[in-house]
Amino acid sequence: MVERLSGRVAGGWKQMTGSPGERWKVFADGDDVDDIPLWKVLAKIRADDQDEGLSLNAAFLKGIKPRFSRSYRLAMAVSSILGFLALVFVIGLAAATRSESADFFYYGTLLMLAGTLAPYLWRRAYQYGLAVPDAPLGLPHPSDQLFDEVLGHLQKVDGPKAYYVSRFGKKRIPLNRRQFFGRLRYFLFSEQSNDRAIVMRFPTAMSLPADLYLHREDMEKMLAMSAPKRSGGPGRNVKYAYVERGWAETMLPTSRRRFS
Repeated sequence: MVERLSGRVAGGWKQMTGSPGERWKVFADGDDVDDIPLWKVLAKIRADDQDEGLSLNAAFLKGIKPRFSRSYRLAMAVSSILGFLALVFVIGLAAATRSESADFFYYGTLLMLAGTLAPYLWRRAYQYGLAVPDAPLGLPHPSDQLFDEVLGHLQKVDGPKAYYVSRFGKKRIPLNRRQFFGRLRYFLFSEQSNDRAIVMRFPTAMSLPADLYLHREDMEKMLAMSAPKRSGGPGRNVKYAYVERGWAETMLPTSRRRFS
């Protein structure tokens, strides 16, 4: 049994030290994987008690949210109103009998359609810039060390792959790492779907799905990496100590692991 456990640990270490693509969990549809929402990942890193971590993260996001939430609601309202007017102009164009009326409704339709798309294009340019970002863009609000720490993993080329589950067919679709380069990237860690809706899906101007996920193994590796930086002291819950111990054991020679 000890040999089997040692073999598993050694195999895990081999995976972590292999090529960049093998450092993190590679999932496939049909695998028996555990999907952990990003908001839970950050909460577990924030505090040993998950509810406490969620409360702390929610309080931080609540403090920076108001102006971005107002901008989002305004953009949606403008787009909806102009989209409705575009439909009215299309109906008018179809019913127009004179050339003068047809021209009015034709140009009115084009103007309303342009106005409908403008808020989406503005939000896309604000969040990701006019070109494809090569590095995380500056934050328009105060930063937080733990948010940046988790984002740092997700932004790497060989980092863990966040993904979402498609509504139809239940396929796991990985996200481009540049999804985490945007100016409003902190809201991807919100438990509230209306907060995550503020962030646009890269590279499109579409909204994000209900939840973003990490594989449980990737989450545990993040916990192990973050363990020394988490608050310590008397009474600290060490329920993830087995993760840290597993990483420590992989540093031992194989012969020592086998007979320890």
